[in-house]
Amino acid sequence: MDYHRARLAVALTVFLFAQLACGDDGAAGAASAGAGGSGASPQQGGAGGAPGAGGEGGDGGEGGEPSTGGIPDPGPNVDTSDPQLYETTFTPDEADAAATLVLGTQLAYLDTRVEPRGLLVVYLHGAGVPTTCGSTAHGQELASMGFHVLSPCYSSSYGVANCGDDIEGCRLEAFEGVDHHSFIDITPPDSIETRVAKGLAHVQALNPEGDWTYFVDGVAPKWSRIIISGISHGASSSGVIGLHRSVSRVVMLSGPLDSNQAWLTQPTITPIDRFYAFTHTADGQHAGHLDSFEAMGLLGDPTSVDGSSPPYGDSHRLITSAATSDGHGSTQAGGSSPTTADGHVFRPVWDSMYFGAL
Repeated sequence: MDYHRARLAVALTVFLFAQLACGDDGAAGAASAGAGGSGASPQQGGAGGAPGAGGEGGDGGEGGEPSTGGIPDPGPNVDTSDPQLYETTFTPDEADAAATLVLGTQLAYLDTRVEPRGLLVVYLHGAGVPTTCGSTAHGQELASMGFHVLSPCYSSSYGVANCGDDIEGCRLEAFEGVDHHSFIDITPPDSIETRVAKGLAHVQALNPEGDWTYFVDGVAPKWSRIIISGISHGASSSGVIGLHRSVSRVVMLSGPLDSNQAWLTQPTITPIDRFYAFTHTADGQHAGHLDSFEAMGLLGDPTSVDGSSPPYGDSHRLITSAATSDGHGSTQAGGSSPTTADGHVFRPVWDSMYFGAL
């Protein structure tokens, strides 16, 4: 019996004994709790619905853990009996024959050599049509923190300048596959949201040890157990997704930008204290990033991580001037991100952003 099943069994036993001790009313309550299933998922705003129209649902605590009849959700049932790093690669049309756009290689990672956190990071690549979607190095780094990781391919080559004063509409259409902007035409099979759900089902078939479909609620991703993250274009799109869905966290690397766009100042369904951002002073977009941090109302003041330690004054506006050949790309693992013999210099920064205390 693995760790999670054992934890659930103990919790069920304690709960049922407590109810039986209360007599018939308690037993009835226990029966009702058992029939309650996994609890309601957080309410989502409708397609393109106004921010704030959703709500936090039944979430509780860090990551918005769903209720299971009063018993804490034990998370995905991960098989850790053969500890290893699982890497799964596949194209969108392998997961969904209806997918037609941006058919590069999608990435999924799970490292069972570390304790699973019970959270999925959906990591979004930057602008363009990549042959490999996401970052192998960053995906592996996140997996080493105990996260399930999925990097879907999605439409990000339309050029945000073509979206005028409604870049949010383009980003939201790329996310939902619902018509929000006349410039682009993205259908559900080519949207981020559908590709996450279909991708999780596909990875489940290839890597059942990870219980990947735990992160699916019906036909949609279980956003309450998902951290949405990305770099550059993916950072800004992550911000828009956190505005329209209740996610565990939003982690934006080398972004957001979208200077002076209305979405930056709108109220978010995901509480603003769950948004984190990281920028390099050598990034040509750095000044725009700082302006966007301010417009969104991210917690704290711009705070350098150089020579300091988490939680960086509890700021969610993090900056660095570390030596690098590419400031824009340095905020994610791999490539130009600085390293030492001990690993990535920014590992404590990512630790703080992805799972540090709120």
